[in-house]
Order: sequence, then C-alpha cells, then structure tokens
Amino acid sequence: MSDQPEVQAEDLSPLPHTDTVYETHPRRQKRGCAPYIFGGMGCLLFIVVILGALIFFTGSTLTNVIGSIGGLVGVQQFSAPPEASIVSSQTIVQGIQPLGQLVSVSVQLAKAGVFVGVGQGVLNVCGYSANHAVQGAVEAGIDLMQIGEDDVRYDAARDVYIITIPAPQLTSCRVEMIDQYDESVSTCNPDWDGVRQLAQYQALSDFRDDALEGGILTRAETETRFVLANFVRSLTGRSVEIVFAPPTGETVYPPSCLPEIPIGWRFDTQNNHWTK
Repeated sequence: MSDQPEVQAEDLSPLPHTDTVYETHPRRQKRGCAPYIFGGMGCLLFIVVILGALIFFTGSTLTNVIGSIGGLVGVQQFSAPPEASIVSSQTIVQGIQPLGQLVSVSVQLAKAGVFVGVGQGVLNVCGYSANHAVQGAVEAGIDLMQIGEDDVRYDAARDVYIITIPAPQLTSCRVEMIDQYDESVSTCNPDWDGVRQLAQYQALSDFRDDALEGGILTRAETETRFVLANFVRSLTGRSVEIVFAPPTGETVYPPSCLPEIPIGWRFDTQNNHWTK
C-alpha cells in the first residue's frame, strides 16, 4: 500500500437549472404635494369668483349670499332653532314734568294694511316692502294748570258757581302695538326696522288727524263739563255753570302727538314719497 493520502475528486457536475423569473416594476416618480396645493387653490379661487359675482350683481353682503346658498341646499333644515338674548341697560331719568290735566276722552284706534315700500338700486333690484297692523290711542281733555282764582266766581243773585276753563285740547297720542307682516323677499339687506319706523310715524299722524276730524275735542268738552260740574256740585251743594274760554284758533299738540321723523329719512313733497 502507498503512504500517500487519497485525494478525492471534486464533483464538477453542473448546478441544477431553475425556471424562477423575477419581475421588475418601473420606478415611481416622486411628484410631491405641489399638484394638490395648486389644485386646491384653483378650486378656492373659483368659489371666490362666484361669490364676488353674486355680491356685485345683487348688491348683497357675504353673509346674505352664504345664507341664501345654504337655504337652497337645505342646510337650514338641519340648523339649530333661533335663540334670542336680551340685555337691558340701566334706566335713566331724563326729566320730570308735573301734569295738571283732566283727561275726559280716550279714543282707541286701529289701522291695518299700512304699506311701506322702499325703492333701492338700479331698476329697483334691491327694493323691499312690508305691511303693518297698528293699534293706538288718542286722548283729549283740559289743562287744569291754566285755571286761576279769577276763573272761579260765585253769582250770589243766582246762587251759581261760574267756572271758566280753557278749551279742550289733545293731551296724548300713542302707538300701543305695531305688527309687521308680508315682508317681501329681497336679495339685498333690507332695513326692516326703518320700514317699521316709517309705518309707526304715518299711523300715529293718521290717528291724531282722524281723531280731530271725528270730533274728539267736542266730545271732550261735553265730558269735561259734566265731570267738573258734578265734582264742584258735590263739594258745595250749589249749581255749577261751566264756561269754556274761546279757542285761540291754533291747535296745540302735546309732544306725544308730534311724532319725530325717522332718522335719515325725509319726505319729498314734489314726488310724494320718502327718501333717504
């Protein structure tokens, strides 16, 4: 036997063949956020242009335009009901005036369908109108502060007190209730409070004039004569004769019967309408 170590032959057979196929994917290009940002800005710019056009052509405000769009799509149906909060301020005394009036007649008056229409904008595109129902009162009597000692005398021959008193006059005019209804639909921003003030001014002026034409001063004279005569007769036990001083010829109105014109409005006598 040989002393040399046995050398083993290496296995040179070919490696087994495999049919595995590796798929390759194309590399995606990184685009970033720029397309999304510019796309969103384009949509926002489109919305701004639409809102601007609505405001320009209708003369409305941004709040009214958004509210109108919300009403068309039914957003208001899902909104919460309206809630009103009232915060009252401190009462301030502006003056104290003693009143020596004898109010003998009070006439309750009412008007329905006091219509106020406001024309606004080119071709009246922003015009609006409303109707009003108004209730009020007009009172009449005499001013007792004008009666002096010389106006009360006693006729001993006839055993009669003769009292001369001033002619009756209006003592107060007031609106007790005003209800606004049948408001028109407007794409602009209507001044409903200004419309109500115009209706109240007109109604109070009509109440005063209608009461005078209806003879409220004549009725006040009759009632005053009856009330004063009975009062003095109950105190003295003698007959009383009431004499009214001749009217001055000019009707005197108390401040409450001279309503102030709403701020910012004036009446155009040539066109017979109110302007602001």
